[in-house]
Amino acid sequence: MYIAIEGIDTAGKSTQIELLKKEFPKAVFIKEPGFTPLGQKLRKIIFQDEITKKAELFLFLADRAETVEKVIKPNLYKLIISDRSVISGIAYALEFFDFDMLVNLNRFATEGIFPNFVFILTLNKETLKKRLSQKEHDNIEKRGIEYLLNIQQNIIDTCNRLEIPYQLIPADLSEEAVNFRIKKAISEIIK
Repeated sequence: MYIAIEGIDTAGKSTQIELLKKEFPKAVFIKEPGFTPLGQKLRKIIFQDEITKKAELFLFLADRAETVEKVIKPNLYKLIISDRSVISGIAYALEFFDFDMLVNLNRFATEGIFPNFVFILTLNKETLKKRLSQKEHDNIEKRGIEYLLNIQQNIIDTCNRLEIPYQLIPADLSEEAVNFRIKKAISEIIK
């Protein structure tokens, strides 16, 4: 079972992943981008260098292809929990590129391996603004609040269009409340 935790920047994905590691110690946990050694190099370029949107897209695809080949495929018989996935890969790129093209490129990069279920941590404008004000911004976050809120809707739309089941969880709930909802749903899914 391949499960992704999705959401825009500052939604609390990484926090939830850390909490889930305690609950599901036998699961394989991954993060996009930057999980593999190649991915770590690509992540630095994506978030620190000034590159074109097309170059950014291909770097994300390269990272995703490497992660699928080296980590996801060998562990498909286990529970895999990912901090981001192809869903946000498509959702972020949708601001600049055609949906069908993005799906085809991602199917090629992942050999058609997409998450079986997605948790989407959602933020309202006020909470997003507050959380962004408390941190230094990378190249993606510098695009602004409206951009990120559009991405959030793109994440939901992408799941709908790909017919991937998902659950929306308000990210402004307490960490414990969000974690409880995710844990409960995962336990029911993997029964």
